[in-house]
Amino acid sequence: MRRAGSQKEWLRTLKETPEALELRCDGYANLTRIANLIAWAADWSTMCSRPTIARLVEVTGLSHATVKRWVRWLRVRGWLGTVEEGTTCQFRKGTAAGLLDDGLGNRAAVWVLAVPRRTRANRLRDVRDQDRDQVVEQPKQTSEPPSGSLPERTRVDPTRTREAHHDHRFRDHSRIAPTWHLHTTARTKRDKLALCERLRRELPLLRRVTAWYLRWLLSSFIDEGWTAADVLHALDRRADDSAWTYTWQGSDEIRHVPGWVRHRLAAWFGEDGRLVPSRSQRRAAADAAQRSGQEARRAELERRAAELGVELEAGEQVPRAVALAPAPALSAPAAPSGEYLEVRAEMERRRRERAMAEQALIAEARGGRSAG
Repeated sequence: MRRAGSQKEWLRTLKETPEALELRCDGYANLTRIANLIAWAADWSTMCSRPTIARLVEVTGLSHATVKRWVRWLRVRGWLGTVEEGTTCQFRKGTAAGLLDDGLGNRAAVWVLAVPRRTRANRLRDVRDQDRDQVVEQPKQTSEPPSGSLPERTRVDPTRTREAHHDHRFRDHSRIAPTWHLHTTARTKRDKLALCERLRRELPLLRRVTAWYLRWLLSSFIDEGWTAADVLHALDRRADDSAWTYTWQGSDEIRHVPGWVRHRLAAWFGEDGRLVPSRSQRRAAADAAQRSGQEARRAELERRAAELGVELEAGEQVPRAVALAPAPALSAPAAPSGEYLEVRAEMERRRRERAMAEQALIAEARGGRSAG
């Protein structure tokens, strides 16, 4: 492991590690609360932290055993390096005082914030290689002595379930389908997992989280029939087809990928809290409306052909007789009524009177100006 560059880097790397994301929600919350207190108590220059267990218990409200268990989790996995062990007053047998004082008193342990150099993928590869070497080197084992009447048993796996040693800390990615179409909906759990793996291949930013975590994060969208292409489109555009603006220079500046995904996809929920249709669902609805319109026009053409006595051939869209049939003659426009003509004449008379009055006022004004 190496010394962390800053408190933010240590917290961000710890919260985004696959081992932490695979924890249950309550365990992940307890781990982050303890890690935040340890990071906030660290020195900026040395990255060394000295929070006491009692202080962590008091601030977090967790039990003493829970705090020690998560601190041990951080130390075993290389997120905390021990600089100084904690010291306490110990009992001395056979002494009158009963206590052994080293002059230092009770001292809290000192930890340094560290980041493991080996990633989870490297550890998984080493474990698989080690298991493969052990299987190759071990000779064939039988669970019974050889017999002349019975065939020799060459099965090497244990006969009892408890004898099988499975490492459940690592997930088997070979069960995920290698290819998944972008425009295919997922129904089963395995199909949803393959869809999320395709998303991780299309968008490198999503590779910070596992396919299992991504399946849980996008469960409400996948259950509504969204495809991988719909999710990628929703991460770039809002529901009103407006593009998101990017305020960061690169994907490395995104600290929390699940929070970024939730923020982008929250724009696809309506005011009633329901999920709006995706892009593929909208296109499917538009295509269905277009097909219904075509069928309606086809039915109208068939009705007109039946009225004219023309038979439609197979595959014929517009029969020639129907297309060349003369359109019904339009009736001549009706003449205006007498009441309409009277109103128009009255309006014209008033307009002329108004114009004559304006001309008279203009002439009177010009005459008064010339006389002055």
